[in-house]
Amino acid sequence: MTQCPKLVVMDLLGTLVEHDRAVKGALAAAFQAHGETIDEDVASIAIGFPGLVGVERILRWLHPSEHPHPGSVNSIHDLAVKELVRLVKHGAGIQPADGVRRLCRILGAAGIHVAVTTTLHADVVRPLLRRFGWDVTPPFSALVLAEEVEHPTPGPDMILECMRRCGVEEVDQTAKVACRAIGLAAAKNFGCGWTVLVDDGTLTTDQIAAIGPSAIVDRTEGLLDIWTLPTPPDLAIDDEIAKVIRH
Repeated sequence: MTQCPKLVVMDLLGTLVEHDRAVKGALAAAFQAHGETIDEDVASIAIGFPGLVGVERILRWLHPSEHPHPGSVNSIHDLAVKELVRLVKHGAGIQPADGVRRLCRILGAAGIHVAVTTTLHADVVRPLLRRFGWDVTPPFSALVLAEEVEHPTPGPDMILECMRRCGVEEVDQTAKVACRAIGLAAAKNFGCGWTVLVDDGTLTTDQIAAIGPSAIVDRTEGLLDIWTLPTPPDLAIDDEIAKVIRH
């Protein structure tokens, strides 16, 4: 692909930040506290959905003949949020994905806005941003939380809000980057010009075929192989220095 988007919308977890195993672990711990045992496959039912919706999806899977009790949904969700706050503050495995700061600088230098969306609760997002210094100097232009819009994923409002904040009016000039089927499917249905899968091995080949992404990359920095973009002079110098050091 040589044509470039005006806006790249990325999921926070699994795309900018590694890895969503933290979310699965927090969900498992919260359900365990309520006397329910779930594994990572069951926890993945909630990934990509707003918190309360995700918890409700798991409860419906566990007890298909019962309607989830609102009190249980809220209690499990609150416990999961508390566990996630601990993980994002202290968990060693939660780190920025390789090369994302460089990627965002190259996109920005080319006039391409970078926006980020997340279904994580604000209480989790705040310490996560502080941990990386992104509360002061974020590598992206906008961050939209599910709780800030009326119709979050699988609805279109998070992408629409990213477009509004970045001043981009054409949805076909917007790219969506994610590692989860729900975000890419919603973006494709909405009419985004690009849907890029960061393939972390979670999805099956059949699931990937059903989504039909515009492109597949193994890691987020692989976006630079999709669009032809000039490297800013200062980063080009850094790259040459790095090459010399390696050799």
